Amino acid sequence: MNDNKFLKIFSLVAFTAFAAVSCWSTTESLSLTLEHAEIPKWVFWIAVVGLYVLTSICVMLVINSFNQNIYMEHRRVKFVIGLLGVLLLWIFFSMPTNAHTYFYKQMAKNTAIKELKHIDGELQKLSSENVFLETYNAEWNKYEADVLNALAGIKREINDFQNPGTAEKTEARIVDTEDLLGLKTGTIARIKARNNTQKELNKVCEYYDKAVKEQLDIKKQQHEAKVSQALEDFQEKMKNVAPLRHDIKATLEQLDDDQYDKESVLKNARKVIGVAYAELESQFNGIYTYDEKVYRSDRLVKVTKVWGDYFKGKFKGTDYTLWYWILLSIIVDIAAFAFFDIAFKKEE
Repeated sequence: MNDNKFLKIFSLVAFTAFAAVSCWSTTESLSLTLEHAEIPKWVFWIAVVGLYVLTSICVMLVINSFNQNIYMEHRRVKFVIGLLGVLLLWIFFSMPTNAHTYFYKQMAKNTAIKELKHIDGELQKLSSENVFLETYNAEWNKYEADVLNALAGIKREINDFQNPGTAEKTEARIVDTEDLLGLKTGTIARIKARNNTQKELNKVCEYYDKAVKEQLDIKKQQHEAKVSQALEDFQEKMKNVAPLRHDIKATLEQLDDDQYDKESVLKNARKVIGVAYAELESQFNGIYTYDEKVYRSDRLVKVTKVWGDYFKGKFKGTDYTLWYWILLSIIVDIAAFAFFDIAFKKEE
């Protein structure tokens, strides 16, 4: 008799210990998932403890339904009620939230660090004046090369040995060059060689070379003025990036500190990441796309998104492993339910 009493007391203590771990995990998962609601944790604790006890009772109903050595009214009804309770309260609530918490605690810091570094690299590329000017430089280099190629075409026609200086294509080449320079036809005065000597043809070539390059210099001045204004606009547009990158650097330093208040720093990291992504989206007119290879902290923090990504296979080939946390959560709960059944088992 004393042995039976001791077993029940031990089982009750063991159940309390395992249940406390499970309830803590569920509370953490819910508070993370609903962090923007700013609900006090004690509210979650009350609800979770109540639901866990109810889940344990449902498990005991299922177990007792198979025990023919004890008297039980409405055995089938209680079996169905117990089974529904186990499915709804454990399979679809307690176990998923527990596994989520263990998974989050393992991966949150590394995920935040990886994501912050990725975003900082994106902002660095975005805010680099050299990268910004490359587009304008490439645009000008291509334009200049097109004009010089057109000029070379004029010179080739002038030096056409079959019809030097007066070939029909010469005029067409000059018109095309004027169009390229944005000039009206005839803006560049036409001249012809007085004779077909090479010296005279060279003079004509030198004239068109000078005329075209003078217009090209004007175009270059216009381009430089355009770039100067664009750079001013760019610098104004990027004024938020420098302080944002400073915040990212400070957050990374906090995450690297082993003495930091983990959850408050991680919450701040998620806030900084959110602001940074918003900045990237604004710079890309709302069409910035996230890198699929960089798992996002705002997904890791939510139990539904983590499980959704798990079933979609997004963790395959990565360092994210959820399955053994699922196994651990199952073991903890089964142990708690077993001790609960022993502690409150009816005498046969």
